[in-house]
Amino acid sequence: MSKNGNKPILRIYVGQHCWSCEETRRLAEEVRIRFAGLSVELIDLDVEGSVNSDDVFSVPTYVFNGRTISLGNP
Repeated sequence: MSKNGNKPILRIYVGQHCWSCEETRRLAEEVRIRFAGLSVELIDLDVEGSVNSDDVFSVPTYVFNGRTISLGNP
């Protein structure tokens, strides 16, 4: 579970060099709207200070409650 209560958490990792991450950002917003009980974190690995707590090696990557569920957009 996430640090913000009992909500499940979806971390979505993106990067500036990623050609499909624009679509990833759109999908993240759609998930936020449709699943209010889910905490969605969009993490841009190219931003200084961003934390790669899930040891992600490619973008986009979707991690649900600590488990990688998709490399690339689902």
